[in-house]
Amino acid sequence: MRSLMLRLLTIIALSSSVLFSASATVDIDKKVSSFLEKAIAPNENYKFEKITILKKDDLKDNQGWKVYFVRIDLSLIKQEGKKVSVNDIVFTNGKILSKDFLDLNNGKSIKNSLSLDMDVTAYNKEHLLAGNFNAPHKIVIFSDPLCPFCMDFVPEVIVDVEKNPETFALFYYHFPLNIHPAAPTLVKAMIVAEEKGDKGIVKKVYDEVFDLKTTDEKFILDAFNKAFNTNITLEEINQEHVLKKLKLDQELATNLMVNGTPTIYLNGKKDDTKTSYRKLIKEKK
Repeated sequence: MRSLMLRLLTIIALSSSVLFSASATVDIDKKVSSFLEKAIAPNENYKFEKITILKKDDLKDNQGWKVYFVRIDLSLIKQEGKKVSVNDIVFTNGKILSKDFLDLNNGKSIKNSLSLDMDVTAYNKEHLLAGNFNAPHKIVIFSDPLCPFCMDFVPEVIVDVEKNPETFALFYYHFPLNIHPAAPTLVKAMIVAEEKGDKGIVKKVYDEVFDLKTTDEKFILDAFNKAFNTNITLEEINQEHVLKKLKLDQELATNLMVNGTPTIYLNGKKDDTKTSYRKLIKEKK
């Protein structure tokens, strides 16, 4: 499903910027929604359902421009009753609509620096990895256990939170990436191990540092069982409720427009520096 979602991100057939039809009397929200609906590329695999504006805001340091976070709902023609949603970000000043801007100082995408805020429902005990659930500061991590950056970063955050449980609650969400073919199987094994009572399995997996570049579930699971002296089966990791847990984690990431790992949120705000929480540790001292 994630690969399909990524392919669907190309459905909006726009150049880098386009002109709206002139109409000062038309509400800008309606103009954005109407234009995007018309811009959906025709495809035999899906049809347009609706566009929802999730959030709109003034674009920082760009007078007169607004940023729109939108969700595009589609129904799959070849899978009756199946629907998918694609999130995107567009910019408009009321006359021009643009897919993105580039920062002249560093050449980086403005779009990639924007994000939706984390909803408080993400702070649930099932995803609590370390710290105190009622601590004043909430950290949420989306991570892939085979991501090299995650292998270094996640253990450090866990240690920091474990040392400061009165300050932080750390919540962990699985987000295996397509570039790591063994990650989904490894994650499913982690879910089952945790269900069987191993609450420290996330930290153990990151400490182990697996080097797996296969989709062979038996091979991956054998490596997992050998590393942690477990006997988890293929049937167990492919139970419906295990697949649902992974799907829900991925859906939250998709809804927040998370597109890489590790992605970290501090108190509901995406933290691109990934280190802002450490300032709170220093302030406490």
